Amino acid sequence: MKKTLVAAAFAALALIAAGCGGDESPTASATDEWADGFCTAITTWTDSLQSVTDQFSSASALSQDGLENAANDVQSSTETLVDDLRGLGRPETESGDAVESSVDELSTTLESEVANIESAAQGASGLSEIPSAITSITASLAAMSTAFSSTLQTIESADAEDELRTALEDSPACADITS
Repeated sequence: MKKTLVAAAFAALALIAAGCGGDESPTASATDEWADGFCTAITTWTDSLQSVTDQFSSASALSQDGLENAANDVQSSTETLVDDLRGLGRPETESGDAVESSVDELSTTLESEVANIESAAQGASGLSEIPSAITSITASLAAMSTAFSSTLQTIESADAEDELRTALEDSPACADITS
């Protein structure tokens, strides 16, 4: 039951991040490059989360060591995602400032929730504490998912000229997310 809950939480987060897709574009503008970088970062991260989820396909992973290893993997992949997202900077669109601000807020939320995940995993000193740790980890994953949804909504709402929407739809990197 707990294994399924953790796997479902990681899978749900990966699906929430898969908010873009479409056809290839023949020319690449700065906006197209930003969209490619954004989706590539998310794809790499969601692939890593899937790997973490796969760790819980065995009941033996439901241990303090298993949780700590998963938390470390989530921390490492999220750190890479945050670095990649912050490295994108401001997209060259009318909504660039709002998008950059939203991505920065997402990055901060992800870092905070990863710290909570690590704390919960390390705090499970015995089998009796694993259910509580899993509950905390699931709550952090839900908060990460909500932050992703909010960021995607902000990007969509701020993008009055549909520049980013078009770039995300046309990006081959985004198409990989949905395939």
